[in-house]
Amino acid sequence: LLSSRLYSHLSSRSPYCNNEAEQHSNKQQQQNWTTMRIRVIIVIWLMIACNASLAIMFLYLQSESDGSMMHQIRMTISGSDSAPPCRTRIDVNPTITVGNTTEIGDDPFALARSQSFGFFYDITDEHWRLFRKIYMEHENHRYPDKPLTFNPEAKTNEARPEIYKNRNSQWSGWSSYAAWYQNNYEPNFSCPFEKRIGEPMNGDGPKWVCDPHRIERLAEARKLKDPNHPGCVIYSIGSNGDFSFEQGLQNEVGENVCEFHIIDPGDFAGMKPSGLKRAHYHRWGLETQRPNAIDPPSPGKGFYGLHDTIKLLGHEQLGVIDVFKIDCEKCEWSTYKDWLSDKIPLLHQIQVEVHTAPALKDAGAIDFFDSLEKAGYLRFHKEPNIQWGPSCIEYAFVKVEMAFMEGKKSA
Repeated sequence: LLSSRLYSHLSSRSPYCNNEAEQHSNKQQQQNWTTMRIRVIIVIWLMIACNASLAIMFLYLQSESDGSMMHQIRMTISGSDSAPPCRTRIDVNPTITVGNTTEIGDDPFALARSQSFGFFYDITDEHWRLFRKIYMEHENHRYPDKPLTFNPEAKTNEARPEIYKNRNSQWSGWSSYAAWYQNNYEPNFSCPFEKRIGEPMNGDGPKWVCDPHRIERLAEARKLKDPNHPGCVIYSIGSNGDFSFEQGLQNEVGENVCEFHIIDPGDFAGMKPSGLKRAHYHRWGLETQRPNAIDPPSPGKGFYGLHDTIKLLGHEQLGVIDVFKIDCEKCEWSTYKDWLSDKIPLLHQIQVEVHTAPALKDAGAIDFFDSLEKAGYLRFHKEPNIQWGPSCIEYAFVKVEMAFMEGKKSA
């Protein structure tokens, strides 16, 4: 179009030829402009063709890099992927987990997804191996030969002599619960998008949650597959009338995405915010699950074990409890083995505040952390509660498949 208008403008300057020389000159000029016009058209078409080629190449490369994610989105909506063959009960995220790496070919996200119950669906195999390398190199104790060193309950033969001899010092750094936690059980995993959840998010009450956007996505996938599924389920053990965590999580993932069950023996039901949707307050406390408990459990008691609690709430067939938040003022030491029972839904994330650090062999702090790790729980956050006491520590765990931990002696 540009060349045509340019040619028309120039040729219109001499519409008539007065003599033969002018006619010849004009004819030559017309040939020259025709040739130039053809050249301009060729250049323009070449530019268009090159841009189209570059655009096609870009789209191809983009589709190559995004192919696995698009595959995941399709699989999430259709629910056509199968769960790993090693699991014998309802999978945590059945619509997302694909299986082992041999079944999914060149999927670059297969390893993380298969070893995290589908939770980490967009972490490449290369990065997942780096996460595992960090875990494998992690030490749980400053003094592995005497892990109770610094614990005020440790006996003479349970602590390093050079530390134990200063236990009566005016400095608490030699012998205190805070000193023990400073030297043991640091986080051994990192969630890429962990976030402190609460409303407000500062102060005592909020908790660190591993990648809450993934909880929202998994809830949507479950609801697409089964409209009767609750989406995501949150257990909040211990309230004391503080609903900041539940309100913050709802704000994060959206209303009606999660179902909240707040369990506390205190009379705090009337303090539940009106804007907190699908939230149920249960007035009882958590105790050690009794092996000879009446089945089904009778309602109206002041305390129940975790298995009985799940029965009372009708969650026996539930595959997973997405977040198990517990702050029950030392009941963690008497109930943690129930958290790992195969009779309850899988607790995918555990947010717990521990109090003191019992030095007992079979039900103390060391067995607490080691048992969780042996069950597949990685520590992704650790936070001392410096407002209310140095012996209170907030821990956050996320569960992975045991294949992630294979080869580590301490796990």
